[in-house]
Amino acid sequence: MAPIVQPPSRSGREQLNEEARNLLSMAERLESDEKGLVSAGTLAVPGQNLDETIESGTALRVEVACAGEGSVTFTVSSGAARTAERVDCTQPMTKGFDFTTAGPSLAIQADSPEEDGVGTAYMVSHVS
Repeated sequence: MAPIVQPPSRSGREQLNEEARNLLSMAERLESDEKGLVSAGTLAVPGQNLDETIESGTALRVEVACAGEGSVTFTVSSGAARTAERVDCTQPMTKGFDFTTAGPSLAIQADSPEEDGVGTAYMVSHVS
């Protein structure tokens, strides 16, 4: 009898990232808000995403989520403007805040002492 071949399993980090994306309802919102969306995705921990297409003075809404055991500190920065939000990954919730860029770029960073046990997701859109 031939052995049964199992499909490759996703890593724990991929599963946690998907849980975090689901908290933001990312898939549905990406389809419905194409014009307002600036960027969205997941971040390695520690990791950063840099968008250099943003104009200084742009009003944005930043939403972040994480899944897993521990917490993640998301830091958003642009020029001299900087905001940090700590999110408890054991609570199925998102955090959102307004942010106005102060330079021609936008950096989103994620950091956690439990880097192997957390997944992240973020979504940045124009304030409407």
